[in-house]
Amino acid sequence: MAGQVTSTGRTSELSNLQFALLMALPVLLFLVLVVAYPLGYALWMSFQQIVFFGGYRTNFVGLANYATMLGDDKFWWSIWVTVRFTVESVLLAMAIGLALALLLNRPMRRPGLIRTIIMLPWCVSLYGTGIMFSYLATGQTGFATAIAFFFGADRPVSFVNRQWVIEVLAIGNAWNMAPLVAFFLLANLKTIPTRLYDLAAIDRMSPLETFWNVTLPPLRFTLFVFTCITTVLSMKLFDFIFVLSGGGPGTASAVMTYQIYKISFRDLNLGYGAAQSFVLLFLIVGSTMTLYALWGRREAAR
Repeated sequence: MAGQVTSTGRTSELSNLQFALLMALPVLLFLVLVVAYPLGYALWMSFQQIVFFGGYRTNFVGLANYATMLGDDKFWWSIWVTVRFTVESVLLAMAIGLALALLLNRPMRRPGLIRTIIMLPWCVSLYGTGIMFSYLATGQTGFATAIAFFFGADRPVSFVNRQWVIEVLAIGNAWNMAPLVAFFLLANLKTIPTRLYDLAAIDRMSPLETFWNVTLPPLRFTLFVFTCITTVLSMKLFDFIFVLSGGGPGTASAVMTYQIYKISFRDLNLGYGAAQSFVLLFLIVGSTMTLYALWGRREAAR
């Protein structure tokens, strides 16, 4: 970097770290304004009992909101539903994304058109995805109902029920996210030298052995990164679930984001909702840190 001449005649230069901090300063200030203040205000709210009726007022209750969660069955149920939905969404998104990437890496006619078609689900908003899957999975307009009626059934088939609603949500979420995963994995696949596949053929490796020893190793770090990304996006997902199932039937799909929305904006219990939102934040951070400890650290050391 170019430096400045000091009074002693020497040229002072910024170190790489100082230059990086200088470049990042506007972003850090922006984050303080749009993230730190709302986060701090939400933390303050979690220690308050906020009352709207009879005039707005707040009462400091300390850790009472957090203590209430320990005995709240709906809170524990929402954690279980969130974990189940996230695990299923991540597994499906990564599996579908990997399969699409392998398909797109094969020689084909009009690859640009096919890639555009495969990318389309990522371009659909989560609100639109929720509407589409609500038509496909419900009893009156669902795809399964159309097939059942075609074969002579006289009753509609609905998958938006207590038994299958989480799976429907996970499939819809994975359908939306898998194309993005696929295109980043495809970029990795394009960097694998073709001579490695030639050597695998000389060694008479089976397709499964070739995939495990040649194709998969360069993809592992990308798979780790997108596992973290899809985990975070799935845990904080709200609009898709709100449109498709509304947390139901009953509380079958009441993930933490929906439960926080219901407590905060329907019941107007903002303090308790803020407390639950911090539990969700710690759950997201804890999940990503666990993934890094179990998987990411090993990939970074390769």
